[in-house]
Amino acid sequence: MKEKLNNIPLWFINITSVVSGVITIITSVINFIALYKNRTSFIWLFIIAVISFFILLICQIRKYQKLYLDGLKVASFNYHKLTHDSRDIYFDVMKDHKQNNDPDTKTLTNLYRVYLSSILNYLCNVLETYCNQKVSCCVKIVTEPKDRIEDIYLRTFCRSNNSETTRGKYETDLIKLCENTDFLEIVNPVNGLSMNCFYQQNLLEYDKKLRKEGKYYKNSNPNWQNDYIGTIVVPIQIEQNKLYGSKLKNVYHVIGFLCVDSKSDSAFLDRQAKFYIDIVKSFADIIFMLLSQYQHYLKKIIHNNI
Repeated sequence: MKEKLNNIPLWFINITSVVSGVITIITSVINFIALYKNRTSFIWLFIIAVISFFILLICQIRKYQKLYLDGLKVASFNYHKLTHDSRDIYFDVMKDHKQNNDPDTKTLTNLYRVYLSSILNYLCNVLETYCNQKVSCCVKIVTEPKDRIEDIYLRTFCRSNNSETTRGKYETDLIKLCENTDFLEIVNPVNGLSMNCFYQQNLLEYDKKLRKEGKYYKNSNPNWQNDYIGTIVVPIQIEQNKLYGSKLKNVYHVIGFLCVDSKSDSAFLDRQAKFYIDIVKSFADIIFMLLSQYQHYLKKIIHNNI
C-alpha cells in the first residue's frame, strides 16, 4: 500500500490540494451569505475563513519548499559523488600506470565497470528525485570504429544496480547499431543533421506513429516493451577537432551511448524533457573522459603484453 501511495503523481496531489482549498473557500462564502444578517457571526466567520486561507497557503509554500530542498539535497549529493569518484578513478589509474602497476585487462575492465555502475546509480538517484518514477541506466560502447554505420557493433559495458537481472540476458552477443532506432537516429538521422540525443516519452505510441508511415521502432531487445516505455539516449562523444585538430565543425567522435529508461510513460514528460536530457548529457561528458582513459590504458596493456 505504501508503495502504491508513493507512486501517486505529484500533479494529482497538487490538484487535489488546490481543489480542496477552493471548496473550503466556496463553502465559507456560502456561509457568509447565509449569515450576513447576523453581523457578529458574519465577521467572526470571515476572520476564521481568512485565517484558514493563509494557513492553507503557508502549508502549500512549506510543502513546495520541502520538495525543493529534498530535490536539491539529492541532486547536490549525487553530483558531488559523480565528480569525486570520477576524479579518484582517473588519477588512481594514472598513478598505477606511472608506477608500473598496471592491472591485467580483465581487472582493468572490471574496475571501470564497478566505477561506472556507481556513476549510473547517481544518475538514477537524480532523475528519480525529479520524475518520481523508477529509472534504469546503462552504458553501451562501440566495439570498434568503422566507416560504415552498418558495420558498427555495440556491447553493454555496465548497468545501474537497480536494473532487472533479466535485461542482460539478450546482451551476451554484440548488437548492431543500425538495428536500433535509438542509436541510428543519433548518428544517421533522417534530416541529415545530428539530433545529439534520442528521446521518447512513450515508445509504444512512437512505434504506432512510425508504423503509420510504413516504418517501425527497431530494437535488438526482443522484449523491450516489457522493460521500458520512456527513454533518453545520448551519445558519449566529443567534438572531433578537440582530439585530432580537425577544422570540421559538428563532427563528433562517438565511443558509446548513455541510455536511460523507465517503465512509466510519465517519467520523462515532454515539458520537462529538455531538463532531463541536459542532466543525462552532463553525466555522459564525465563518462566520456573515463571511458576514453580506459580504452587508452587497455591498448597500452595489450601492447605491452605482445
